[in-house]
This record gives sequence, C-alpha cells and structure tokens, in this order.
Amino acid sequence: MSEAILEVPAATAPTAGRLTLTVAEIRQETHDVKTFVFRPEGAMPPYSAGQSMTLRLSVDGETLFRTFSLSSAPDASGTLAMTIKSHPMGRATRWLHDALAVGGVLESRPPKGRFTIDARATQRLALVSAGSGASPLMAMLRHLAAAAPDSDVCWLHAARMPRDILFTRELAELQAPMPNLTVAMIASRAEPGWFGFRGRLSRRLVSVALPDFGRREVFCCGPTGFMDEARLIHAAEGGLREHFHIEHFGAVAPAAPVANPDDAPQQGFAIQMGEKRFRARADETLLEAATRQTIVIPCGCASGMCGTCRVMLVEGSVAMRHEGGLSAEEEAQGYILACSSRPRSDVTIVL
Repeated sequence: MSEAILEVPAATAPTAGRLTLTVAEIRQETHDVKTFVFRPEGAMPPYSAGQSMTLRLSVDGETLFRTFSLSSAPDASGTLAMTIKSHPMGRATRWLHDALAVGGVLESRPPKGRFTIDARATQRLALVSAGSGASPLMAMLRHLAAAAPDSDVCWLHAARMPRDILFTRELAELQAPMPNLTVAMIASRAEPGWFGFRGRLSRRLVSVALPDFGRREVFCCGPTGFMDEARLIHAAEGGLREHFHIEHFGAVAPAAPVANPDDAPQQGFAIQMGEKRFRARADETLLEAATRQTIVIPCGCASGMCGTCRVMLVEGSVAMRHEGGLSAEEEAQGYILACSSRPRSDVTIVL
C-alpha cells in the first residue's frame, strides 16, 4: 500500500465515538474463560460477526486499553458479548475475571475490524481456531445459524486439554438446525475418555479432519504460530491466498522509555493528545513516540492490520502507510493509525 499524506484542519475534525457498557451477565465457560455480556447505553452500535472492541479499563489507578473479539452475533437481544481468557501474567484479563461483576460499567470504543463473516467470497467455509481464538468464529457461526442455517461450514478447534475446549454444548446443539455443519476438536494433551483428535495441528491431521480444506475459504484465529501453520497447510492443499483470513492481535514490544523527560529529543514535532503533549521525530511513528515517553495509545498488532491504535487526526499532517487496518470510509472521516503514521507537522489527535 502506498504512503498517503493526510492533513486535517481543526475546524473540520469530527469527534471520536465512545460507548458505555453495563455488565448484564457473566458466564463461566471453562476454568479460566468467562463470557461477559454487556448492555450498551443508548442505541446498539451496528457491527458484523467477527469484529472486536477496545475496552478502557481502570486497573490499580492506571488506565489500560485492551481489544477483545466479540463472541456475540448481531441480534435483537440488545447485548454484546466477549469471551475472555484470564492469562496468569495479564493484568487486564485477571482484573476482568477477578474484579468485574454484574452491574459494573466500562467504557469502550465502537466495534470495528475487517475480520468478519461479511468478507466471505464463497459458501464453503472452514472456521479454524485455537484457545480463546474461538470467540470471533463463534460469533460468525451464531450469525450463520440465524441467517443461513444451510451453510456448508466445518469447525476445527484446538485446545491443550479437553476441559479447555470452548462452546462444546452449543456446537453440539447447533448441528441440529445446521445440517451441513461438521465439528472437529483437537486436544494436544488428551485425557482418558477423549475420542476426538489428538496432538497438534498438522497437514496429516487436517487431511483426516477436513479432507477438502484447500477448497474451503478459511477464517482462522489463535496464536501466531498456529495461524501460520494453518495458512501453510491451506496453501499446500491448494487453497487460494485470498481465501485465508486471520484475526491479528500480535504482541507488541514496548519501546524503551526515556529515563528523564528532559533528555527526550527536541527535534521533530509537537504532538497534542488531550491534555498530554509529547514530541515525535519525523522518522518514528506516533505510537513509537508515545510509547517511548510512557504515554499510552491502545495498540494491538503494531503493524497496521488490526486497527486498535486508531485515533482521530484533529489538526496537522501525517504520512500514513498501513496494511488494511482502516477502511476508506474511516480515512475519509479523519481517522489514522498511530502505529503507521509519521508526523509531517505539529499534530493534534484524539483517542
């Protein structure tokens, strides 16, 4: 994608949206996974099955931004759901599991993302996931169950142990109204009494579980290594590159903070973000500059794909080159990706 120079005067800048969410229900899915059901204040935001939302969390006096896929599909319930795994080293997920209760209130950004069932180009689908990567795929399956129950869908899910497998009861129940749904489960550490597939994802295993894998359009979500392996298998089986879609929330290595703010480089441009002000060099992105100076901009992949670091360009000029994390409509509205934008003047942005 070519680099675009974007310039926005202050008078034309729109305002970034916010949602207020109240916890309506919490369901324990497995020993370390919970589904949080939220009821938005006001009108339900429009979204597509597979999209994600960025939550604003206050944890021990610090504001954290974290992006999670929606496991719910658009329906008449008036609610949104996220199925979230508690990670031992994850401050945000542990706080959600340990501190958030029914009636709790959070702030979020509206749903967004291009990993949606609406992006499918064919009618023969494979939904492939590992761990909590099943969340956006379950949203897709729930949508298909309601809107197109005759869809030809194969569900392939991998987990460490049988007790870690998500949505087992619902998947069994969905096979009645969805006659063309097939389900395959993989446990890397099988237990006595387990009759599903054993081991790790491999071409040989996929050839048994999904013999026509290469002829299906694939939506895949899970750890990076798992998705890379699934992509290689799909290609080896003759699958088209454009028929393999992934959800990407890659880990980001934070930039080293400046020990003394007075030592920060003074060349470059002034960046205003709400009440915070920092400087960015012309050769670094807004995200790199903010992280270097311990200023938080929500971020997922840091490669221009996921759209988590979307901010509103209120004033100034940036050069932006991303990998699909923004739609043309969002760019026209004045949004930029902090991970993919380098300043060309003093800049004002809004989270």
